[in-house]
Amino acid sequence: MELSHETCNGINNDRNGGASSLGLCTGTDPLNWTMAADSLKGSHLDEVKRMIDEYRRPVVKLGGESLTIGQVTGIAAHDSGVKVELAEAARAGVKASSDWVMDSMMKGTDSYGVTTGFGATSHRRTKQGGALQKELIRFLNSGIFGNGTESSHTLPHSATRAAMLVRVNTLLQGYSGIRFEILETITKFLNHNITPCLPLRGTITASGDLVPLSYIAGLLTGRPNSKAVGSNGQVLNPTEAFNLAGVTSGFFELQPKEGLALVNGTAVGSGLAATVLFEANILAIMSEVLSAIFAEVMNGKPEFTDHLTHKLKHHPGQIEAAAIMEHILDGSSYVKAAQKLHEIDPLQKPKQDRYALRTSPQWLGPQIEVIRAATKMIEREINSVNDNPLIDVSRNKALHGGNFQGTPIGVSMDNTRLAIASIGKLMFAQFSELVNDFYNNGLPSNLTGGRNPSLDYGFKGAEIAMASYCSELQFLANPVTNHVQSAEQHNQDVNSLGLISSRKTAEAVDILKLMSSTFLVALCQAIDLRHLEENLKNTVKNTVSQVAKRVLTMGVNGELHPSRFCEKDLIKVVDREYVFAYIDDPCSASYPLVQKLRQVLVDHALDNGDREKNSTTSIFQKIGAFEDELKTLLPKEVEIARTELESGNAAIPNRIKECRSYPLYKIVREEIGTSLLTGEKVRSPGEEFDKVFAAMCEGKLIDPMLECLKEWNGAPLPIC
Repeated sequence: MELSHETCNGINNDRNGGASSLGLCTGTDPLNWTMAADSLKGSHLDEVKRMIDEYRRPVVKLGGESLTIGQVTGIAAHDSGVKVELAEAARAGVKASSDWVMDSMMKGTDSYGVTTGFGATSHRRTKQGGALQKELIRFLNSGIFGNGTESSHTLPHSATRAAMLVRVNTLLQGYSGIRFEILETITKFLNHNITPCLPLRGTITASGDLVPLSYIAGLLTGRPNSKAVGSNGQVLNPTEAFNLAGVTSGFFELQPKEGLALVNGTAVGSGLAATVLFEANILAIMSEVLSAIFAEVMNGKPEFTDHLTHKLKHHPGQIEAAAIMEHILDGSSYVKAAQKLHEIDPLQKPKQDRYALRTSPQWLGPQIEVIRAATKMIEREINSVNDNPLIDVSRNKALHGGNFQGTPIGVSMDNTRLAIASIGKLMFAQFSELVNDFYNNGLPSNLTGGRNPSLDYGFKGAEIAMASYCSELQFLANPVTNHVQSAEQHNQDVNSLGLISSRKTAEAVDILKLMSSTFLVALCQAIDLRHLEENLKNTVKNTVSQVAKRVLTMGVNGELHPSRFCEKDLIKVVDREYVFAYIDDPCSASYPLVQKLRQVLVDHALDNGDREKNSTTSIFQKIGAFEDELKTLLPKEVEIARTELESGNAAIPNRIKECRSYPLYKIVREEIGTSLLTGEKVRSPGEEFDKVFAAMCEGKLIDPMLECLKEWNGAPLPIC
């Protein structure tokens, strides 16, 4: 006989207290695979946009079922201007499970953590339910905080706020046996920016995050060792915390099961994981945009983004990464200029760009798929009931299981950290190409922007720092979850290490931000150097043309001279020669410009035949005069062009303004206030990196990043 959608195994579709549906019956998706698959519909970019929108909402309404990564991060990151509201509809279910515990205690029902001891000592029994909960909190207060300076071991403020929110969300579902008033008090702490002090270490996220969560319980019960931090950073004792939060009912005397309900869950690991994944998703999009900008400044060939290539590989992350890069490069002024350059001299650079550029969609795509899958796993976890035992009022029983095992956290965070490390590796490879004049297609070594390269080493120190960041990031890619130790008298013999993995992934995200900030400043430097290159090349071409007309057109008696035909080939030399290979001393005989200009004149002279015997028609005789005139004029013109560009009066405008990537350049240069770095200035690269890093941490780069993609319709360009 088939069970109906409404009832199965004696469970009706209502929450324990009859408040709302949890969809617990099997229905058409008994294993939740369809739900998991459906959650991945649509583009990653659209999902990130939704996250950001949820992050910015001022009110988070908790009902236990629909908490999101964006909402957790919004509450965690914002100390003010945000508010948490509890769904009144959840009150009945919460009360029902709490009442059930008290009733079962009165009836003498034997329940774990209510009448028994804990873990490996659950064979012990007691009828003093309240005292048992008090002892639970006392013995779990086993963390170390240090002295608050160099040896501080306190969980970050934002992670604690995330944990509080997630724990309340779990307990609202009415399967935990705790009073609604306790959840209201935690919510008041959040809304008044009063944050309990939790130890950074000491949990294996197996029977939940027992040790750190016990300090929230300690504050609620007024334990004398409990501390909180107020809205102004002041340290508060429990009495002060309650007063500032407007809680007038006094400290809680825990009823049976309530201590266990507070500590026996995965909220600290999953809360931190939620905030980490919010950042990781944004950084993943950022890496796609930066890869496109990298292609622009490297004079890359855009065909690496062609949709057919990626469609034939089938992976959605790769296809989307390529489509995003394709969108930015489509119509890019840099791409148009590079195409002309490749037509003029197809041998100037390799037929194919190197892997860090050409295979960036193939590299980033799988990382994005991993991050997206981890995001969905953590989003399920923060909406789960993850304590033990679970109170099933409808069947009048306590279910003893293991939902406190935080394996989804440990696994998803290990996977995310590996993906972050891979993104960082690509970024370092791109950065290394960008600063190396053997590979960067005409940009100066180390991206030096000054007049004298002997006194300007540009981004050399930054490349060393990037190597350091990348090395540490690769080390962090090692898994945490394969370091499990059997704990608690071999009761917790397998454990998830969820919070440890979340913490390490938070470190990885921070390092990727360091790399992204450094790389973005380097890309802006490259953009400005391309602008300088274009203006200087234009100046050199005009000057060479002017000198050629003045010196090579006429003979000594005013007759047309055969050397007048050299001008076109001289201009070709300027077009094909990398400006920064000679511009610090443009007329130096040891630099390629003068050597190749001279070779043009020599070649024409050799073709001049018998006319070379006549001094009035000899091209050889003109070489000295041409070079002397060039030495007189060119250095002055180059300096004028450079000075005009520095004063904002460049003859040729910056191409970046014609590109979809312009919003990121604009915020870095105009709003954050960075500029072209040179050895002539006092300002160091690190000062500029710090500005961008601070802006990134404050979320100021999110909107400009999305602005680069505002016209994208979510699909690749048609295959024509």
